[in-house]
Amino acid sequence: MFTATALALPPMPPRSHLSALTSLRFIAALAVVVLHYRDLLGPLPPWLLQAIVGGQYGVTFFFVLSGFILTYRYRDWFAQGVDAWRYGWFQRFRLARIYPVYLFGLLLDTPWHVLERIGAGALPAEAPTYWASWLINAVGLQAWVPAVPFAMFWNTPAWSVAAEFFFYASFPWVCCALSRRAQRPAWMLLALLVTVLTGTLLYVAVIHSMNYVWRVEPTTQYLVTVYNPVLRYSEFLAGCLAGQWFLGPLPEAGPNRAPRWLASLWRRNLVLTLCLLLIGWRIMAPSYTGPSAGWWLLDVSSKYSFFILPFVGVILAVASGRTWLSPLLERPWMVLLGQASYALYIVHWSVVTVLSMQLLGAWGTPTLHALALAGTVFLSLACYRWIEVPWRRRLRGDFSLKGGSRLPVAAV
Repeated sequence: MFTATALALPPMPPRSHLSALTSLRFIAALAVVVLHYRDLLGPLPPWLLQAIVGGQYGVTFFFVLSGFILTYRYRDWFAQGVDAWRYGWFQRFRLARIYPVYLFGLLLDTPWHVLERIGAGALPAEAPTYWASWLINAVGLQAWVPAVPFAMFWNTPAWSVAAEFFFYASFPWVCCALSRRAQRPAWMLLALLVTVLTGTLLYVAVIHSMNYVWRVEPTTQYLVTVYNPVLRYSEFLAGCLAGQWFLGPLPEAGPNRAPRWLASLWRRNLVLTLCLLLIGWRIMAPSYTGPSAGWWLLDVSSKYSFFILPFVGVILAVASGRTWLSPLLERPWMVLLGQASYALYIVHWSVVTVLSMQLLGAWGTPTLHALALAGTVFLSLACYRWIEVPWRRRLRGDFSLKGGSRLPVAAV
């Protein structure tokens, strides 16, 4: 068995673990979980329901943060080029990080959907289709198939992990290219703006074509615009650019080099506050419904891209040092919840499925559903402790680096 030492992989540079960003992952994951629980919590005030629906943008935060963290951890690996060994080990580390819980979530969710299909009398006639769709989900390709039951049937939120597989596949080359170009902050800012604009224009072209050229039915439109990894790529790429910006030019990069404009506490607090206010305003702002078709197209096409820059601002501010959120984000229990946030994101759908099937009968009240929501958090902690961490270690194998150093857990 080859080891990373034998392959002469470069050692990871000393990097801070950015625990406050780990805590932010929990907040984003919880927002998505509450979004999926919303119909189980009883009648809610319209303003609260609108705020909860805004939890969908937690996935955008994950994509941006993913690009940032991967760049933060792996830039030195790919700055000088991409070879087969480094690429292979990177993919192995990523698979070890996310696939065990991903597969567990799919297996946990499967019995309930099988029971539901049996109850509906649909399984015997459509079994080949359902099992084909299960296999597509098992290998993480459902985000590319805009049709039910291939997407939006089994562990529905796991579509974003399927998108991440695509992001991981391209990351080494993206990281290498950006490392060679990211020399000036002005270039980075321009690249971020171009990324957001390009992502929006791509949505404009796709949504216009589906509505005015091909007349695509609504479910397919939804699956394309929400799930397609190419359309969501600008969110991940923006995170990669933010990571390059944060680290600075290669000759000057140090253990934790924050942008100069975020060096002071008051600037970090200002950026963080303004970005959070902008995020909250957009979530609560009503969607444009007419009469102008052009304005409607622009509004719906910028649904996700609007949040990219505010999320980049939040990530850079929190990563650069202490902020007014630090007393919360740096607490050990928040960091632990952040570490278990991926498990929370994956396993909560099975609980939602069971409750939605009304298997509890008269016991299925909004109060019990709220308790189940809290219980899902504890389930994620157990999943993190007994599934995610042990299997990550098993699948990583021996990857000691030069000089006897090892990659930190957060790097994989």
